[in-house]
Amino acid sequence: MRESYRFGAVAAVAMLVLMMAPASSSAGDANAKWTFMVYLDADNNLEPWGVLNLEWLETVGSDQNVNFVVLMDTLSGPADLLYVEDGYSTPVEEIIDRDLGYPIEVDMSSPDTLEGFIEICCDEFPADRYALILWDHGGGWRGLCWDDTTGEDACITMVELRDAVEGAYEDTGEVMDVIGFDQCLMAMPEIAYQVMDYSDYLVFSEETVPGQGFPYDTIAQDLVDAPDMDGRELSRVIVVDYAAYYEELGYKDVTISAFDMAYMDELTEAVDVLGSELLEWLVVYMNSIQRDLILAQEYYYPYNVDLKGFADNLFGDQTIEKSIRDAASIVSQVVSDGVFACINGDHNYKSSGMAIYAPSTNDGMHSIKDDYVTVPFATETSWYDFVNAFSNWEGRSTLLDRVA
Repeated sequence: MRESYRFGAVAAVAMLVLMMAPASSSAGDANAKWTFMVYLDADNNLEPWGVLNLEWLETVGSDQNVNFVVLMDTLSGPADLLYVEDGYSTPVEEIIDRDLGYPIEVDMSSPDTLEGFIEICCDEFPADRYALILWDHGGGWRGLCWDDTTGEDACITMVELRDAVEGAYEDTGEVMDVIGFDQCLMAMPEIAYQVMDYSDYLVFSEETVPGQGFPYDTIAQDLVDAPDMDGRELSRVIVVDYAAYYEELGYKDVTISAFDMAYMDELTEAVDVLGSELLEWLVVYMNSIQRDLILAQEYYYPYNVDLKGFADNLFGDQTIEKSIRDAASIVSQVVSDGVFACINGDHNYKSSGMAIYAPSTNDGMHSIKDDYVTVPFATETSWYDFVNAFSNWEGRSTLLDRVA
């Protein structure tokens, strides 16, 4: 899911001022400080926005400190692997003087394509730091990167996402400093869990992402102007630039956040404990749990709710067992510690940077959503058992049902 039709004013954001002058161009310099790779899957109805985003990158272009490399696939033609320069893009083969077989039609919904792209970028454009941007529709834990031309798979699933980044790491030995999801609804532990150990920081949105996506011209310029920034700083730059861009356009529904993956183990353990407590006491506190869930911020998919908001509601609920409230308090604290940048529009002001799947009705759990059983974060913690029992429980008050 990716949208281009929501409007409103984003809350005021602090602007970063980066003061270093850009250096002269030197394509594919071996001493680069950053390689910024964009897996640009526009082989679907997002094609016009993909073309626009490439043009934005071309307003800045690579230099001796920063390599911008794009794998772009569109509906109107085969995929091409491009080195982005100031004002134009050059096929990578011309930069490295080696035949990689592009342009060629590829399946962007295949984890093998993603893995191969990462490996080429790391091998051919080595740098001190790496950023990977995944560009296309996103469906949260349901998947990412749909390819309408050759997509043999519906999308890249959670398991396949792990396969791709793990395979690339095994080939290159490189951990991504930043992975950015220029896709809808991806700020979830279910997604972060799949790239754990293979990225230091994540940038993503709890809500839908407008068609324009990330403001690549501004982000690229900030990176070229200050190439010594680290992954944490680049993540914050993306958050601030994104929020500022949509504030100027008057959008109200946007969210954007950055998460420090050093907290992923703690978050996984905290959610596991909370899920176990909720499951144990479900028979007693069903209606209280449902009320606390419904009062949390929800998103385009109403069964995605703000994790910290839900945890805070549980913690403050004096009607439920203390062990639940204690577990919820830990979840809330870990989210606060891990999310180091979060900016929200007016409609999502209760967002804290990380959503989780928590359907409040039977209908919200089943049908296509039965696939949740294939999500490793869900099944390797207690969360799947909790949400499955919760959504099937018949003892709740019907007055509290949320439309799924």
